[in-house]
Amino acid sequence: MFYRFSDKKYRRGNVTLITALALAPLSYAVLCGVEIAGIAQSKANLQAAVDAGALAGAGELSVSTRGDAGITSTAITLATNAVSGLADITQPSFEVAIDRNGGTVSVTARAHFQSMFSGLVTDKTPLVVTSTAETLSKTPLCVLQIDQAATVGAKVMDRAIIRAPGCLVQSNSTIEVTNLGRIEAGSVQAVNGATGIISPAASIGALPIQDPFVDLDLTSPNCTTALENVVYSGWVSVSLPPGTHCDNLRVTGNATLILEPGEHYFKGQLEFNGNSKLRGDDVVLIFDPDRAFSFDQRADIELTARKSGPLAGFLIATGRNNTKRFTISSSQVRELLGTIYIPGSELYVSSSGNVAQDSAWSVIVAKSLTLANNPVLVINKNYAGSNVPVPEGVGPSSGVPRLAR
Repeated sequence: MFYRFSDKKYRRGNVTLITALALAPLSYAVLCGVEIAGIAQSKANLQAAVDAGALAGAGELSVSTRGDAGITSTAITLATNAVSGLADITQPSFEVAIDRNGGTVSVTARAHFQSMFSGLVTDKTPLVVTSTAETLSKTPLCVLQIDQAATVGAKVMDRAIIRAPGCLVQSNSTIEVTNLGRIEAGSVQAVNGATGIISPAASIGALPIQDPFVDLDLTSPNCTTALENVVYSGWVSVSLPPGTHCDNLRVTGNATLILEPGEHYFKGQLEFNGNSKLRGDDVVLIFDPDRAFSFDQRADIELTARKSGPLAGFLIATGRNNTKRFTISSSQVRELLGTIYIPGSELYVSSSGNVAQDSAWSVIVAKSLTLANNPVLVINKNYAGSNVPVPEGVGPSSGVPRLAR
């Protein structure tokens, strides 16, 4: 007896078989894609862990009392914590290499990727990643442009020059050097980008350096009198004791203003022009919101920062909510020894000639920095030659690490 299958049923069976055969490699390809993506993500997670460990270790490398064992322990602990809870890799092993001469800490991690398909596609793929971070304690932090949201954080235009031998110049956004301007420093780095004549070439993709003085107390006493406009002119010489200054002060002609040692809180503007002079040793100038200084024309400025107290090392300071421009357009600003801290403000330098060249050391922490025309902003680092201490977080004790891998 013969049975005859219908052509329709026969064709249906062929389609089912062909579809099944086609789905097998397609499914395998999908699984491979999932696995490859999983491996890449696991490697990225492991890389982030060794980055954290290397940075933590480099941060302790500048502490003279910290031994290799302590640095190793810190680096491994931070890296281990960063991978805790990850189920797609085996427990990693970490190795730490410390190079004190080079100022670097390297962390290497080894682990295996654990397939979610029980080895159907991959079977415990080995993962090996390394990260190296270097401490900046050997290159003192001298200029920090702090605003990460700035389109251009540091501008050097025309024939302007930043000259900071042996110092780190850091932009948390971008550096733009145009025309015949240039930057000469021990090290230059930017988070987002740098263009123009920069020596040595800027390192791009740097980690942002956070505000080292975010907790600084700049609270000023209140005024008990109304703000007035006070002008000193002619050949007069006026000594100003420390305390709260509640007036707009304008010094012009050949007048001289001498700041006596201590903290000077300015509730009004501070303006110098003509052939005026400003002198102050062991002082800090603290400005209220919406207040700033202006050193114009041929104003002769010589200032050194506080030598003791909670504001030791600070020369000029204001709060983060102050967005006024601090202006130097005089060619006679010879000494600004200390730290200029204006985290919400722009420092604008447009003088002709050298600025701050007689300072043993200077540090600038500003929201933004602009140099125009042809000034030469000189940033020295003769810390040993000064009796003014450097605030912790900048200068030679910064110890701020960065990834160098």
